[in-house]
Amino acid sequence: DWRNPNGQKLTLKVGKIAATTSTSFGTLYTNPGGPGNSGIDFLQSQEILAVHNSTGGAFDLVSWDPRGVGFSSSPIDCFDDRGASPGPFTFDSWVANLTVLGGLQAPSSGPSAKDVKTFNTNVKPWSSVVETLTSECNQKNAAYLTQVGTVAVVHDLVAIADAIGGSQTPINYYGFSYGTILGAYFINLLPHRVGRVVLDGVANATQSSSASGYEFFASSITDGDATLQQFLAQCAESGPLGCALASSNSTQSSLNAWINQLIDDAYNFAPLGSGMTSFDIRVLLESTARAPSQWQTMATNILVARQAISALMPGSNTTTTSGGNSTSIRIKRAHGFSTALPTVPRSANLAKRSQTAAQSMDNNWSLATAVLCGDSSAPPYTAVDTFNSIVNTSQTVSSIFAPFLVVQPEVTCSNWPYRAVQRYSSPWDAKTIANPIVIIGNTFDPVTPLHMAKELVRILNSNGKRSAALIQHDGSGHTTWEEPSLCTQTLLRAYFTNGSLPADTLCGINFLPFPNGTATVPTQIISSPLTWT
Repeated sequence: DWRNPNGQKLTLKVGKIAATTSTSFGTLYTNPGGPGNSGIDFLQSQEILAVHNSTGGAFDLVSWDPRGVGFSSSPIDCFDDRGASPGPFTFDSWVANLTVLGGLQAPSSGPSAKDVKTFNTNVKPWSSVVETLTSECNQKNAAYLTQVGTVAVVHDLVAIADAIGGSQTPINYYGFSYGTILGAYFINLLPHRVGRVVLDGVANATQSSSASGYEFFASSITDGDATLQQFLAQCAESGPLGCALASSNSTQSSLNAWINQLIDDAYNFAPLGSGMTSFDIRVLLESTARAPSQWQTMATNILVARQAISALMPGSNTTTTSGGNSTSIRIKRAHGFSTALPTVPRSANLAKRSQTAAQSMDNNWSLATAVLCGDSSAPPYTAVDTFNSIVNTSQTVSSIFAPFLVVQPEVTCSNWPYRAVQRYSSPWDAKTIANPIVIIGNTFDPVTPLHMAKELVRILNSNGKRSAALIQHDGSGHTTWEEPSLCTQTLLRAYFTNGSLPADTLCGINFLPFPNGTATVPTQIISSPLTWT
């Protein structure tokens, strides 16, 4: 507790990739998001290349497992997935119950009055499932649940930077997704320590600190449908050589109709618990929209789902099975690529603490719940409010993405009694910021829509000086690491190495999500001045 420096201590696991240039420009601290994602794992992932390439290798890259995460001491784990013999309360079993009771089943056109009535009959049993999580978290982590808020993590970042670079030196930072909320807190709590800062895939820090979990989620999916349409358009353009869903005469419109039919058939024929309900298909589509780097694979997965649902329809002579409810596996994807960068050595201690996928999701979900619910000052709300929001958002924002709320950690905030001991709610304009920063938003991002990046730039520039520049990364998916851009990379490299704040710029991408053997990846820098409102 940073208010009591003489109190109980914790240990943070910190890793570094050294600069690859002959001279280092200093240290760049980075957070991969979540909350709950491991910085140590991030340093050993494909995604760290996005940070490395944006600096030209001129900075030491440092990340850490934030308090309550992964390899740091006292990880927040509410489930029984750890150990050689997992206990009865496992992440997979809990999510299966959560989704069977809370997964809104509806056709592609959205829920009917009958669907809503059926859905609402599950409010009480669903709330009971959520309350079980709160009880288990209390039993396993009561001493720490109020100590993992974002304000505390900002102080941890500063402590790490002070230990590495010295007290009161500028702090350089690159944050993705939730890491942009951490970044927004940092530049407002300690504006005099701001060095060169990039926030990529901007989440709404104002809402995360004050709104309900369902309000925060609803505002985050406004570009979800448009992103999914990009997937379909580029699949059709690639044709069958590049995309498993396409035929030689496919169009965006025909593939959209095909997806709608898939949802409708799942709604009409897939039983609860089959792993192929209309809700499960929506979860699969949400995972697809996030990750253009995986679009070829995801197209194949969608085709497999089509075959499994066809096997459930009357008259089918196919014996394909769905393999059970796999929603929990789809919630978080992971790249399996190797990296060309030197990696953080895994010591014997790290090797012993290596996590299974289930253990990682246990920690990720548990920590995210504690942070997102603990940071918010939203007034109390009920499970009924959450269910009503899912229905309303399905009808007004996206019938595809709204039901996904039920498998988001913030959905449990209605039953969460713990608040972070230190919280921050305003202002967000960082009036005395020491150096201007760069904000990046993808044109199509199903998780952190472009309007959130624009709003943060507006707020930071509202004091009559240019405190932030906007790069609109003209690609799809969640954050820029999904689709590389030489334009974005060049602007960031100049910013990091010589402090050149870019003009607001629209940057084209240099990436093909559906390589088909005929199209070629653009090799030139694609950029244009950006005028926006």
